[in-house]
Amino acid sequence: MLTRIITGVIGVPLVILIVTLGSPTLNYAMIVISCLGIYELFHTMRDIHNPIKYVGYGSLLLYFAFFKIINAHYSIYLALLIVIALICMVIKHPKYSIIDVSLTIFSSLYIGLLFGFIILTRNTVYGAFWVWLIVISSWGSDTFAYFTGILIGKHKLAPKLSPKKTIEGSIGGLIGAGLLGYVYTIIYTHYTFGVLREHTVVVIITVIIASIISQFGDLAASAIKRFFDQKDFGYILPGHGGILDRVDSLLLVAPVIYVAVTLVENIIR
Repeated sequence: MLTRIITGVIGVPLVILIVTLGSPTLNYAMIVISCLGIYELFHTMRDIHNPIKYVGYGSLLLYFAFFKIINAHYSIYLALLIVIALICMVIKHPKYSIIDVSLTIFSSLYIGLLFGFIILTRNTVYGAFWVWLIVISSWGSDTFAYFTGILIGKHKLAPKLSPKKTIEGSIGGLIGAGLLGYVYTIIYTHYTFGVLREHTVVVIITVIIASIISQFGDLAASAIKRFFDQKDFGYILPGHGGILDRVDSLLLVAPVIYVAVTLVENIIR
């Protein structure tokens, strides 16, 4: 626990700085984090399959380096990713199989595409407000679920995927994230965008829904690790495991928050 807290104390100010600065700092941070994440994912797969690493790394670097252009023509980017991966499979046959190609494409989209929604959210009109809801919905939910589970957790939530998670902890995570979302909205809108306070109920509902998705994100990552017989994705963050162990819930939450952002900001306009 002490190790987890120390890592958090060091990491939280860095996250605050990166999110506050926004692009291009946020884009550069996403390049570093996504490359570390896909390294961990490929490393997890190493004993069973052989993803095409240079295609995976290259696709992420290209995506975040030319973020605006690629997002405007994402279908072309996706098509080229598939084409290049298949060409590599043919040239390197039988080193790479269709399963390796599929895992390469999945890894690139799982990390790159989903991380990209953090940048998209930050670049909206009220992005400085909305992007923190991604953190609150995921890490806030994780924290409340963890401590609630320790205090009163009795009934297993998903024993085959994560034996320590409980239904009580899950409910505590939802309630805690909702309360955090409410307090955050009241304080933030008091000093900045007062117009957003009119949509506090929408914000709270969004956070609760995102909190549910966050827990699925965590369990989905657990399912991946169990399939490849790994306890953690990595060890770069003492007390937390790897980068993916810390951001697995963020990945699924980011698109949900972005959808809410789009809906609310269209209403405001």
